[in-house]
Amino acid sequence: MKTFRFPLESIRVLRQQRERMAQQNYARALTKCDAVARNLHVADEKLAEGRAAVNYELAQGAAASHIVGLRTWCVVLEVRCHECEAALVEARREAGQAFQALTLAAREREALDRFHEKSRRAWVHETQIAEQKIFDELAVQRQAAPALEAQRLN
Repeated sequence: MKTFRFPLESIRVLRQQRERMAQQNYARALTKCDAVARNLHVADEKLAEGRAAVNYELAQGAAASHIVGLRTWCVVLEVRCHECEAALVEARREAGQAFQALTLAAREREALDRFHEKSRRAWVHETQIAEQKIFDELAVQRQAAPALEAQRLN
C-alpha cells in the first residue's frame, strides 16, 4: 500500500515554525520584563538610599548647599525610577502582545494538527478496508481452487 501523504504538510511545517518563533519572541519579552523589573528595583533602592542620606544630613545639620545637592540627586533618581516604571509598562505590553501572538499561532497549528490526524485516521481506515477486501478475495480464490483443480483433472 502507498504511504500516507498529507497534502497540507508544507503549511503544517510553516505553522509549526511560526509557533516556535512566537514562543521565542514571548520568551525574549519575558526576559526583558524581568530585566526591566530588576532595573526598577535597583532604582527604587538607590532612591531610598538617597532619601535616607538627605534625612540623615538634615538631622546632622549639614550645609544648605550640600542638602540641595543631595536633593537634586534624589530628583534625578526619581526621574530614573519613573523611566524604569514606564519601561516596565512597555515591556509588559510587549509581553502581552507576544503572548497573544503565541496563542494565535498555537491555535492555528493545533487546528491543522487536528485535520492531519483526522486525515490520517481516514487513510488508515481506507487502507484497512482495501486490505480486508484483498484478503477476502484471496479467501474466495482459495476456497474455489480445489473445485477448479478437480474440474481441470476431469
